[in-house]
Amino acid sequence: MLIVGLLLCYLLGASLMLLISRRYSLPELLGYAYLTGIATESVIMLLFDVAGIKITSGTMIVANVVLITAALAVNHKGIREGISQLKLPPLRLHNVNLVAWFFVLLMAWLYHAVSVKGLFWPATDHDAIGSFDKLGRIIAAEGKIKISLYQWNLQGAAGVYPPLFNAALAYAYVFGAMLSKIIITLFFLSFLLVFYSLMKETVNHTAAAVTTFVLMLTPEMFAHAALGLGNMPTAAYVCAGALSTFIWIDKKDEKYFWIGALMMAWVVWIRSDTVVFTAAALLIMAMDYWRHKNLKKMLLYGFVAVLPFVVWYLYMKLKLHTTTSGRFDFSIGYVAERFDMVWGYIRAMLFAGQYGSIDGGQLYGIVFVLFFLMLAINFLWMFQPKLRSTILTDRWHVLVFFAASFIAYTLLFYFIDEKAQNSPLYSLMESSFKRGMFCFVPVALYYSATNYTASRFWQALEKFRTGA
Repeated sequence: MLIVGLLLCYLLGASLMLLISRRYSLPELLGYAYLTGIATESVIMLLFDVAGIKITSGTMIVANVVLITAALAVNHKGIREGISQLKLPPLRLHNVNLVAWFFVLLMAWLYHAVSVKGLFWPATDHDAIGSFDKLGRIIAAEGKIKISLYQWNLQGAAGVYPPLFNAALAYAYVFGAMLSKIIITLFFLSFLLVFYSLMKETVNHTAAAVTTFVLMLTPEMFAHAALGLGNMPTAAYVCAGALSTFIWIDKKDEKYFWIGALMMAWVVWIRSDTVVFTAAALLIMAMDYWRHKNLKKMLLYGFVAVLPFVVWYLYMKLKLHTTTSGRFDFSIGYVAERFDMVWGYIRAMLFAGQYGSIDGGQLYGIVFVLFFLMLAINFLWMFQPKLRSTILTDRWHVLVFFAASFIAYTLLFYFIDEKAQNSPLYSLMESSFKRGMFCFVPVALYYSATNYTASRFWQALEKFRTGA
């Protein structure tokens, strides 16, 4: 039964993505199909909850069949054309990129290894047992989003999170899964497929494969591929939304405009604090509007990206009778001790240092060190007058997005109310903030692999590989 549920999820996601465009590579479509499909399943569950319809395997199958059929009916020509275009490239030995294939096969082996661990070990981490997995099990058992635990305030910290991740775990249990970690495993696969596919839009296959390998082996994130937490899935949506938006700004390809907006909508449908990434995306869209005067695009993007945040806020207020606003204290102002603590943790995470129990190098490997190293090298090109204008505009949208979202994300933790959160700030920095840093990893790697300096390196490497 679980196979039926997952197949329907993929078919639903693929049919919706083909409404956006007919032009996808197979890895790209598979990655987007799952991210969109499982998010749409959570929307269906919420609508069932509001309508008083019990969430069961039967009602979910009916909803999926109806939606897939409707998508097929509306876009049958486009779907046939899209499927016909999903062709594997011809395999000619002299054209095979052995370097890229080496990293792809190595990633496949590593993915198998971490998936075995995830699929056969039950959730043991505190937040999964106390919130995520618990909520998924009870949503499946009771057939609704507003479960009975809310009556006694036993829902846990994730009870006020938007429903995507909890509902995704529930989806597995609804279709008879013993454990819900197949959902995490597929999130990780989709993360890798989407990142690789988006990288290929900007750099060559060798660069895309190497950079995806670095992403995959980011130490703490690789560990989370076998855990029952929502941080790695959240990073997958941030990756898909942010990188698609960057590519649309660069190329003005309509496909990536809608994918970027949709994925940014899912970003705030999985966690509320990720609104900082949606806000950063809106900022770079506004800056692009300033350059190109395309107001309609900016408004459409903003409407799609922000709508789920508004919907969940209304659901919490009207049905759950709670909000998250009381968790922050903006009257704190500047407190030297508090600021020094937050800055100490940030410095350790971004520059592979140590602070408290945090060792940035062990958590994020070379990702952020590489980011700042490439930023510094790129800056040196400005001393050549002919390149100054090129460097000033090189990946400006990526840097603005990274800086704006990181500053906003840091401020959320600086102003958090420790009493309302029932946890001291140092503990939050060493747990929630640490895991939230996953969302910055794909953005940092995208810049590191696509900036002016990196582009010259990849071009030289490709000439050496091909002997051109």
